Amino acid sequence: MSQSDKAADMNWTLLFLCWLLVSASVTGSLFFSYVLEFEPCVLCWYQRICLFPLVLILATGLFPFDKSVVKYSLPLAIAGGLTAFYH
Repeated sequence: MSQSDKAADMNWTLLFLCWLLVSASVTGSLFFSYVLEFEPCVLCWYQRICLFPLVLILATGLFPFDKSVVKYSLPLAIAGGLTAFYH
């Protein structure tokens, strides 16, 4: 296996782990809203606006692997992270 193949494999694994984290976060968010019936505040809604599209964006970057998915997902992740930090 060449060095570029190992790097591509590692990048795919990292992207998959990010997708798993985002998917677990969305599932937890929906669980708290619909099962436990906690009503989210305004800042929670802004975080969700940034979080929910990441599930689809990261999944489309996995098959086939596309390095440019970072251009689309990073601004949402930063905006959601800054909102969470303020919150």
